[in-house]
Amino acid sequence: MLSKSNTKEHSTRDFFIVFAVILLSKSLYYESYGANYLLIGFFFLLAFILIPNIKNFKTEKIILLYSLGLIAIILLNLETNYRSLFVLISRLLIAIIIIHLISFERFSKIFINIILVLSIISWIALFIIHFDIQSPLPSFTSVHYIEEVQGRILRNFIFFGVDTELIKYNILRTSSIWWEPGAFQLFVNLAVIFSLINNTLTFKRYAIFLITILTAMSTTGLLAFSILSLIFFKKYLNLKNNAILYLVPFFVVILGSIFIAPIIIEKLNTSHLSFLSRYHDVVISIHMFADNFLLGYGYGTTVEKAIPYGEDLIGYELYHSSRPSAADGITGFIAQVGILGFVFMYPFLFPRYCNHLRLSDSLLISLSLLIMFNTQNFTNILIFSVLTFYALIENKKNKFMPINNTISNTSL
Repeated sequence: MLSKSNTKEHSTRDFFIVFAVILLSKSLYYESYGANYLLIGFFFLLAFILIPNIKNFKTEKIILLYSLGLIAIILLNLETNYRSLFVLISRLLIAIIIIHLISFERFSKIFINIILVLSIISWIALFIIHFDIQSPLPSFTSVHYIEEVQGRILRNFIFFGVDTELIKYNILRTSSIWWEPGAFQLFVNLAVIFSLINNTLTFKRYAIFLITILTAMSTTGLLAFSILSLIFFKKYLNLKNNAILYLVPFFVVILGSIFIAPIIIEKLNTSHLSFLSRYHDVVISIHMFADNFLLGYGYGTTVEKAIPYGEDLIGYELYHSSRPSAADGITGFIAQVGILGFVFMYPFLFPRYCNHLRLSDSLLISLSLLIMFNTQNFTNILIFSVLTFYALIENKKNKFMPINNTISNTSL
């Protein structure tokens, strides 16, 4: 087996790979400049890196069993979209190479640093929106693969995009290099999860992540971040020796209540289109799963199957007024592949790289992953495949720094 880099020996290579995983996980660069064709190019690049040591390359049996098993149950359904299956195979092959080149610990630390930088830079978008600043660069185009749905146009500022609709209505929200704040928050919260796992979540990092989540104004993002904050407050604040820190949770709650609570209440209102869209996504998937219990309704056939089914289930007018977008990544995946989808989703939701944490903390992380990935359809992108494979093989019980009731001294 190839040795995984866990030092600075391959720092440039590892940074490039992790950054590429982020970019190829449905970022604006991915959607505007090639989409799945970029995955194929990235695979060949990784294969080129492997060539000098190809004789030593081996795949763990659990990874091979997972990959072949998933492909097999998808192929059993004659309704499968084979183009989507080819893209899935590409993602699996890329993920296999990555987990052998880079350990989870190193991958997660590089990921954290990249997201920290993107988070801070994303704040500039607030000034862009408020002052309606133009960009000389060609605009990003968010590509949506749903019929009759036009992609969003975002001004290109290299390290972030700005939705022209936000500028039009002066809505101050950040989305970094993704098409919407809801997608951005997923990566920010993943960075928080990795920081908790690595025991490297400092006050400075927490503050950066908190500000970023607040500026994104994503209901899902704030909910997941609040759950993860419970771990931070419980495990990392030595309240006994730092009595003043009792005020930190208080101020966070007050801040969230003042600026975010009204938005959340509005979105949770059953008349709000954002809530209705996600609610109908789940309802449609559950009904389609019930109708296709064994093998699912066909992998990659959401457009062909789910849209007509949804129109018939909830009514054409209501369906198109709320515009379901198949954002329920987890329930949608299970509905497509059938009952065994639960088996293939389990490792991702209950990852082995959390084994060194207390059970309560692991369950909070699992709950956050469920919320994040079932409100964004990111189960069909590269980051999901990579994290699933890490979840299968990485048991860091004795690898990371022990979790205790002190704040990490790791620098920003």
